[in-house]
Amino acid sequence: MKQPALLHPSSVEYVACPVETMPGTERFVHQWLPRENLPQACITIIHGLGDHGERFASIANSIASAGIGVVAVDLIGHGRSPGRRGVIHSYDSLLDEVGNAVYFASRVVPQVPLFVLGQSMGGNLVLNWTIRRPFEAKSIHGLISIAPMLRMGKMPSEAFLRAGRWLSERFPNFRLSTPVNVEQLCSDRRGQDAYRQDRLVHRKMSLLLGQTLVDSGEWALQNADRLHKPTLLMHGSDDTLTSPFATEQMANASSDYSTLKLWPGCRHDLHFELQREAVIVYLLNWIQQQIGQQARVSRAQSYQAAS
Repeated sequence: MKQPALLHPSSVEYVACPVETMPGTERFVHQWLPRENLPQACITIIHGLGDHGERFASIANSIASAGIGVVAVDLIGHGRSPGRRGVIHSYDSLLDEVGNAVYFASRVVPQVPLFVLGQSMGGNLVLNWTIRRPFEAKSIHGLISIAPMLRMGKMPSEAFLRAGRWLSERFPNFRLSTPVNVEQLCSDRRGQDAYRQDRLVHRKMSLLLGQTLVDSGEWALQNADRLHKPTLLMHGSDDTLTSPFATEQMANASSDYSTLKLWPGCRHDLHFELQREAVIVYLLNWIQQQIGQQARVSRAQSYQAAS
């Protein structure tokens, strides 16, 4: 494969501000766009639990410098967006966040192929959104799910999960602290230090959020055969926070549409790992393949219509 050039961030224009992703819904949005040429595609990034869009700046700069626009939205209760940290109204409201973010990105960079990228919790969300809301997902050309939270690296016992569901029905907004050993995130000390020093990350999770993430991950695995969009699934083989084996299961069950890439020796945050440049190159090559394939299909359909 031809490797895309990862250019200097000076070729990228970065804008970050609060905007209405939908009427009456304000979120803090990050945009990375090529300075000199119109983007050939656009990616919407959906971040993970406790995270925010700006932490994807490195990968977004590389993607945008290769000619693809990037839009990342701080989800409700995260980053600089409003909302109590780690608290949700419902799981459906999180899927609304994905749909609103993709729709907003389509207005930022109109009339180009759209992709959505989710990491960790975001990986769970983009898979569920695509399967559960196929009408909304018609607008995208493909999705990338990185270290998706389909199952935890070490799942609690069924008795613990039953107790959690009982409690979440009665105290849905009660929050738990979910401390993370930063060494589980990535092997690069610079990435670990960046997480420690970031004042916008949080490790709060309501009982309702925790319960719905567990249940939605299992639902996605059980309904993986309903995934009918080109999908790139990537996971670090040494991830102990979310299960790479569940990602393999997802890929096997949706093999007609999915491409699986496991990264040996990598942990949870591939965009902070030592191999991140290779990760970006692989991702960009996959996107270029999808754009080229879609163009070939469009040409064939136009030819058939003309004849």
